[in-house]
Amino acid sequence: MAPFELLTWGVGLGVIGFNVGMWAVGAYRFRRWKARRRRHVEPEQWPSAHVFVCLKGRMPELRQTVLALDLQDYPGEYRVTFVTEGPAAHDEAAAALAKVLPVTRRCDHAVAGRVLESGARCAQKNFNLLAGIRHAESSSESIDVFAFCDGDLHVQGRWLRELVQPIAVGECDATTSLHYATSNERRLLGALHGMVESAQSLAALVSRAATWGGSMAIARSSFHRLGLPGVWARTCVDDVTMSRVLRQARISVTPVPQFLVHAGSDIGSYASFVRWLGRQLFFVKVYLPSRWHLIWLKCALDVAVLWIAAFHVSHRVFRGEWASGGPEAAAFAVGATVIAFGAFHMFRYLLPDPPPLREWLGATCLVHGAGVLACADATLRRKRLIWRDLAYHLERGGQVRSVTENRKAPPVSPPPPAPGEEPLTEEAVA
Repeated sequence: MAPFELLTWGVGLGVIGFNVGMWAVGAYRFRRWKARRRRHVEPEQWPSAHVFVCLKGRMPELRQTVLALDLQDYPGEYRVTFVTEGPAAHDEAAAALAKVLPVTRRCDHAVAGRVLESGARCAQKNFNLLAGIRHAESSSESIDVFAFCDGDLHVQGRWLRELVQPIAVGECDATTSLHYATSNERRLLGALHGMVESAQSLAALVSRAATWGGSMAIARSSFHRLGLPGVWARTCVDDVTMSRVLRQARISVTPVPQFLVHAGSDIGSYASFVRWLGRQLFFVKVYLPSRWHLIWLKCALDVAVLWIAAFHVSHRVFRGEWASGGPEAAAFAVGATVIAFGAFHMFRYLLPDPPPLREWLGATCLVHGAGVLACADATLRRKRLIWRDLAYHLERGGQVRSVTENRKAPPVSPPPPAPGEEPLTEEAVA
C-alpha cells in the first residue's frame, strides 16, 4: 500500500475512532449518572451552602434569576451573595440588584471594587468571587459547600439541591451541571451558539475534571486545601483553572446531566461568535495545553475529512469516478458521515429544545469551520487577552503579569432613573 493510501486510511479511521470514542465515554458516564439517580441517596444532614453570583453590565432578566436563587428547593441552610464591581450609584448591575434585594430572604450584596484600583493581578470575575467568599466567611463559619452561578442564567428550582447532593453523600468533592443556550429570534447564530454550548456540556461528561463556572459546586474544605484562592488571585479565569487544579490533584468532578440552567444567546455576528469561542479556547490553551492540543487536532481532522469527502463525492458525481481509489474515498465518506451525524445528533442528545431543522442543519455545517477558526484565533492570542473593558497580560504558565484598561471598550454608566424615581445612592443597597 502506497504511503498516501496509508495516510488516507489512517486519517479516516483515526477521525472515526476519535469521535466514536468521545461519544462512547460520554454515553457511559451518562448511564452511570442515571444508575446513580435510580438509587438516589438522601444525605442524613444537608450541608450548609453558599452561592456566589457575579454581576456586570445590563441584565434584563436579573429579577427572575435573583428570585429563582432565593427560592431554591434545598433542604439545608443556604445563602446567596451577589457581587458587583461598584455600588448602586456607579454600577449598572448593582443598581438593578438594589431594586430586587428587598423582597428576598437569603440574598445579600457585596461590592468587590475594580481590580485595576486594587492592584491585584487576576481577572475581574476572579477578584469578585474571592471578595464574595471573604464576605461570606466573615459572616458565617458554618459554610460547608461553595456553589457558583452566572448572573444571566435561567435557574431551575432544584439547581442547588442537585449540585450539592453528590458532595453531601461523600461521592465527590466537586460537581458541575449541563447547560444550553437558546436564541429568542431562533437565528442560525443562536443555533450555532447552542451547539457549541452543548459541546462544552459533552466535555463535562467526557473529562473527569471539567467544570463550568456558570454552574458548579465544591466542598469548602477542598477549595481551601487545594489552594484555589491563591490560584484565582493570579489567573484570568475561574473554571478552567479549577479544572487544572482538580486534575493535578486527581480529583474527579461529578457531572450532573440535567439542564438545571440555560441562557439566551446574544451573539450578533459570525465574527463575534468566533472571537467568543476563541477566548474560551484560549483559556484551555493556557491552562490545559494537553486538552488544547486534542481540541486543535480534532477540529483540524474533522474539517479535513469533511472537505476531502466532499471532493471525492463531487468528483464521483460530476466525473463518474472516484478521485482516487474507491476504498480510500469510502473511508473519508464514512468518516464525514460519522462527524456530521455526531454534530447533528448533539442537539437531540444535549438540547431539550432544538432549533428548527433548517437552522439545525446550518449549524451542523458551520460548527466545524467555526471551531478551526476559533482555534486559529486562540493560537494567535499570545500573552494578552481582552475581556470586556480590561486587558490581561500573562506570564508563562498563565499567571497575570498586569491588568490594564481596554481603551476600545465603550464606557458603561448606570441607566437614568425612571420618571418620578429618585437616583440610587450607595445607601440604597445597605
